[in-house]
Amino acid sequence: MEDSVINVFNDTKTHQLVVCVKNDRSVGSLGVWIGDNPFDFVIPITLCQIIIHTLISRSLHYVLRPIRTPKFVCCVVAGILLGPTFIGRERAIVGALFPVKQSSVLNTVAKVAIAYWVFITSLKMDVMTTLKVAKRYWRFGVIPFFSSFFVTVTLLFWYNPTVASRGKVQNFPNIFTLSSFAVVSETLSNLNLVGTEMGQIALSSAMTSEILQWITMEIQFNSKETPEYMLVLLISVSVIAMICLCIVRPMVKMVIERTPPGKPIKEAHVIIILLGPLMMAALSDVFGIYFLVGPLFYGFVLPSGPPLATTILERSEVIISHFLMPFFYLFIGLRTDITGIPQHWPVVLSVLAILLVGCLVKVLACVLVSPMYNIKPKNGLVLGLILNVKGMVEIIFYSRMHKLRIIDNEVFSISVMYVLFITSVCIPLIKSLYRHRRVLQTPSIHERGVRTIQSILENQGFNIVSCVHTDELVHSMIALIEACSPTIQSPISIYVVHLIELVGKTTPILLPMNVNNRKSLSVNYPNTNHILRAFENYSNNSSGPVRILSYVNVAPYKSMHEAVCNLAEDSSVHVIIIPFHQNDNSLSNHVATKVRELNASFLANAQCTVGILVDRYSMLSGSSSKVSFHVGICFIGGKDDREALALGIRMLERMNTRVTLFRFVVVNKEQHASFVEKEEEILERTLDESLVDEFKANKNFSSDFVNVMYHEIVVEDCIQVLEAIRGMENDYDLVMVGKRHSMGDLMEEEMSNFMDNAKQLGIFGDMLASNEFCKGRVPVLVMQCGEKRVKQLENKVVPGYSTTN
Repeated sequence: MEDSVINVFNDTKTHQLVVCVKNDRSVGSLGVWIGDNPFDFVIPITLCQIIIHTLISRSLHYVLRPIRTPKFVCCVVAGILLGPTFIGRERAIVGALFPVKQSSVLNTVAKVAIAYWVFITSLKMDVMTTLKVAKRYWRFGVIPFFSSFFVTVTLLFWYNPTVASRGKVQNFPNIFTLSSFAVVSETLSNLNLVGTEMGQIALSSAMTSEILQWITMEIQFNSKETPEYMLVLLISVSVIAMICLCIVRPMVKMVIERTPPGKPIKEAHVIIILLGPLMMAALSDVFGIYFLVGPLFYGFVLPSGPPLATTILERSEVIISHFLMPFFYLFIGLRTDITGIPQHWPVVLSVLAILLVGCLVKVLACVLVSPMYNIKPKNGLVLGLILNVKGMVEIIFYSRMHKLRIIDNEVFSISVMYVLFITSVCIPLIKSLYRHRRVLQTPSIHERGVRTIQSILENQGFNIVSCVHTDELVHSMIALIEACSPTIQSPISIYVVHLIELVGKTTPILLPMNVNNRKSLSVNYPNTNHILRAFENYSNNSSGPVRILSYVNVAPYKSMHEAVCNLAEDSSVHVIIIPFHQNDNSLSNHVATKVRELNASFLANAQCTVGILVDRYSMLSGSSSKVSFHVGICFIGGKDDREALALGIRMLERMNTRVTLFRFVVVNKEQHASFVEKEEEILERTLDESLVDEFKANKNFSSDFVNVMYHEIVVEDCIQVLEAIRGMENDYDLVMVGKRHSMGDLMEEEMSNFMDNAKQLGIFGDMLASNEFCKGRVPVLVMQCGEKRVKQLENKVVPGYSTTN
């Protein structure tokens, strides 16, 4: 202060002592043009830190992408590289990039960042839904955790290592054996497994494991505290919880109720809600508990999913993840110093070996528990690897223990390196070992096989899964189902699934809509009730017996098909009907692309027949009011075309329905196939002829109404087929065609390269759905026959799997 004082004098007018000091500028620079060095000021240094960290972490992620290194690992490694372990060893660099006068800014922003990260992570959690599943798979949460915990504790106490004068690693073995719900959820999301059966089991197991971890940790760290301290701590936590439950949650619910359905939360409400984590963190700090407890409870009590959580995440998640969190990674990196570890290599390697044994024990426990749920040991191995993944939660625990001096710098550095090593090993192994297949071995896989429309017996029910994204195509779906002719001998069961993208929460659901959960879901997903009511009204007014079973499937688009395919498999569904991605003009290009990829996943994974309904102008919905219903079928040959024809034969049971079959006969095929291929061609041709004859036999000669029309068209190549299709234009209410055909030498694959949607609709389906056929106004149903895509499994009887009851 003495160097800064210029003058001291007494102001005679105000009778006050005036002290003049130098213009001590340390925040912002006036520019290099007047001689200022940017690295002498806080703002340029802070901006430089985030830019350098982002560039290094992104570069590491790009370079290490071939070995499937997670982004989290790259971010932490970037912070370590800038810390005292590598670049920070040079005093000149440390003095310029991390000066003492800027350290308070770095620490403060890092704590703000982690407070918001904890908030958005807890906001995404759907604890109640996960706990319902956890009851079913509690063994995966309990047995692996305690096995790993007791083995690690025993080995650490037997070895009894002391890395430094303070702090032994035996003080926190439960942290090393933790399977954090937040970390597992983020890992599954990055691996595109969050909507799978494996993801559901992993989330429920992690939730159980984390509850046990909190219990053991509190017993371990607070058993030596005085009863007075424990009472004060309990009261403080209870007050935070009561404020969140009794004040915050009712106010937020009132805001949601006042928000019109389908509309985002008002900006003023969003700003107030985003201030909540800071206020709760400050309140926690005032009460003497860890400052992250408040944001954690605050995120838990806020409703997950739309409209609140989606709006909050859209406004804040990018800023928090990419602009605030780098400061926390730098904070961790500056405190991670592995330069002193070589002095204790024997101890360090022994401790890491013990911790790895604990990880292996957890994996082995999952493998041994998996047969209890009729899960393959290989999938149990993958589950064990998922539960061993470490992440931000463990880093936060270690940072907290380092601040409380429970562990010293060397133990902290070892712990951080352990997290990075385990995660870097587990993620690639999971990606290599796991394939998107059914985890649970259910009787449907063994006994029922592939289900098709052709396999329906005479007096057997017709089971359909109808998938809808919005209410735009609901009436077209209903008209199509009505055309399938429900009768007393063959009633129709419709599994209506409203497909919703998982946004604003981490737990996917496939939830049956009943009286108990319909009211709660109507707040988050208001369109669901409208869609399901439309199908229920149709069931009450249909021409025959129709049973409606309603579901809502909230999952990422990349894995949304898995729950629906499993539902179809468990319910012996014969056909899944999905809407074409260009049907709904209200969908953005980004969402339409996701829907297109979803449809491709249905086609690639479904074991029953899949039908893609193309109805851009909702023309099919108006056909239900007509006196007659006219269906056109293009038949070239093959199992897909036979599925379309089999559905057409069923439609003939409905009164005033006319089905016109256009049979394309290909001549001059080259006979260069092998003997096996010739036998397959003969079998295919026999099946085609048999079904065509069955179709002709359904002609009603006793009525003036012609219900069956048959046209045979001889063609030589694919061009002639397309020209013949153009000439088919008529007043059709629906046109059906198979996706794949027995084409011989018609070069179907070469033609598909020139068509936009041939991979999903086939070349003829794409032609029928284009503007070249009836100006694109005729609804088209493209059929793909189901195929068996999994190996035959042992015949074991287990309960069917669903995510919730």
